[in-house]
Amino acid sequence: MNLLKFSRGNAKLSKRLILSLPAGYACPSAGVCRTFADRHTGKINDSLAALIEDVAEYRCFAAMAETRPNVRDARWYNWDLLRDAAYTDSKLAVDNMAALILASIDPYDEDLVRIHESGDFWTEQYLMAWIKVARQRPNKIFYAFTKSLNMWLNQVESIPSNFFLTASIGGQLDSLIPGREHIFTRRAYVVYTEEEAVAQGLEIDHDDSHCLGNKPFALLVHGSQRAGSNASKAIQLRKKQGKFVGYNTVKKVKELVGCK
Repeated sequence: MNLLKFSRGNAKLSKRLILSLPAGYACPSAGVCRTFADRHTGKINDSLAALIEDVAEYRCFAAMAETRPNVRDARWYNWDLLRDAAYTDSKLAVDNMAALILASIDPYDEDLVRIHESGDFWTEQYLMAWIKVARQRPNKIFYAFTKSLNMWLNQVESIPSNFFLTASIGGQLDSLIPGREHIFTRRAYVVYTEEEAVAQGLEIDHDDSHCLGNKPFALLVHGSQRAGSNASKAIQLRKKQGKFVGYNTVKKVKELVGCK
């Protein structure tokens, strides 16, 4: 049986399993951040939203990693495997995907699982499969950022206590949040500066710890951004000021706003 490929941490995170799918392609409700890397060449294709004047746009933080063939191949391998499990028998899609996920995570001893460094819940059945996995592995903690807020709402009564979802602001379904803040208690807002986070009363998360909390928080834009974009300019300014610019540096970020 072919198994899904997990990483066991990255430059930002450690001591957890991380599953990734192709950026953009597996993100049905992505908004201005939607970015694609060509499956075969790795060439980056920004969302059309990036071309609209006055839109606060930024590239998907994870997409740029797919310029590397090994990363790109692993993410497409995972998505192909999951889709094969889902579409072999539509009536058993949830069970088949859950079985695949369980078989893939059980060889590891990590108790923390991040669902999607890249990608999102691309169908509701796929979300249901992860819910089933979380229920069957109550000793593990599962968490994910998602813009698939409609699926979350549909399954809200089924989500177990060891499954933490964070609403990733900036998607096509943000309009579902007002009036439902008691459901979407964890909301992640992308900001360009520490000062912007302070003005909004948000702590900045650098290690995903806020994903297990119960309040909104901020993420600093990072990664390789489109030349000339406001996101790119903000990163360059932070670099000149000696502030945080990314997670691949040796410099620690404990001094930054909101980091515990």
